[in-house]
Amino acid sequence: MPSTDIHTVDGRPVRILSVGLHNKDAGPDFFNADIVIDGEDWIGNVEIHTRSTDWYRHGHDHDPAYDNVILHVVEQADGDVVTSSGRSVPQVEVQVPGYVVSSYEQLQAADHHPPCLVHAASLAPFLLRQWVGRLTTERLERKVADIEARLHYCNNDWEHVFFITLARAFGFGINSDTFEQWARIIPYRGAAKHRDDLQLITALFLGQAGFLNTEDNHLDSYKEKAALSSLYSFLCNKFSLTPMSAHSWRFLRTRPGNFPNVRLEQLAHLYCEGRISLSAALEAADTEAAANLFGGVSLPRRSVSLLLLNAVVPMLYAYGTYRGSKKMKDKALLWLSQLPAEDNRYSRQWLQAGLPMDSAADSQAVLQQFTRYCQRRDCLRCQLGYQYMKR
Repeated sequence: MPSTDIHTVDGRPVRILSVGLHNKDAGPDFFNADIVIDGEDWIGNVEIHTRSTDWYRHGHDHDPAYDNVILHVVEQADGDVVTSSGRSVPQVEVQVPGYVVSSYEQLQAADHHPPCLVHAASLAPFLLRQWVGRLTTERLERKVADIEARLHYCNNDWEHVFFITLARAFGFGINSDTFEQWARIIPYRGAAKHRDDLQLITALFLGQAGFLNTEDNHLDSYKEKAALSSLYSFLCNKFSLTPMSAHSWRFLRTRPGNFPNVRLEQLAHLYCEGRISLSAALEAADTEAAANLFGGVSLPRRSVSLLLLNAVVPMLYAYGTYRGSKKMKDKALLWLSQLPAEDNRYSRQWLQAGLPMDSAADSQAVLQQFTRYCQRRDCLRCQLGYQYMKR
């Protein structure tokens, strides 16, 4: 709304000192705004509607949560409004410019390629960099929330959380959910007692995945399948195990090197060598040292980068948040800026629009842009959408 020459619908001058805090939950749209109305300074909440009568349609006149509203902003003032205490609320009528409405409708009607992307290339570099930085942080914080949920599941055992988080990353998208489901049914403390026996751990990992109790799977040609099945039967009796269904795993459109049974064998090797460890990741001085954690198994450099990106970096950031360590969080952000950018359809759209992408920090920001804002058509909260509408 305009910053000057604002008046209420009954002619009183209005000066906005502070818009307050935007509320994304239930209640008034803005909290603790500081507004001068007709020379009197008010501190309270602000509610926004298309029409004044929306106040009554939403039941605010009977809701005490709206009694502290000091200003009602509407596009069309079609009546007075009062709070549940009977107080009349001042109203300001603001007309949305036609070009803003037109631009917003264009954004909402866009299919796969938002028109704001082309315009974004002409934004001031500092503005674009600021928005990309915010998106990167948003993406990391979303992953931290997932890790905190796993921490609760694991009774605050950070090493167990690292195991589940890394297992999920080993799904490389197509099998990520299934890998996490698998990791949650591994008897983590019990498995640790057999960490020096690769064949036993391999039997445990493949057996819990459902690959040892069915004839129709990708292990039929294994010479050791009978021995692994025998070991798994022993483990089932010892730990009262129930395997998941082998049909949960996806093999279609997956290269042989990325078959889940291959990835599980790699995890077994890393686990027995003590490489699947948060403490080892914390001790790594840089991304090269962290990448060496995955040495000894046949993983392409790109796959290692994705494991660092989707497991190690978020765990560093989450653990730094938990410990209140800014140094650890900064280390995670530094590693993110040093890892190569991902190559996916979102990053390709970004590059085609002439926008910069220098590292994984940028590609993670782009992923957040498309999944959090573009797919939800949440253009009003998106900096690119905002700049497009005001152009």
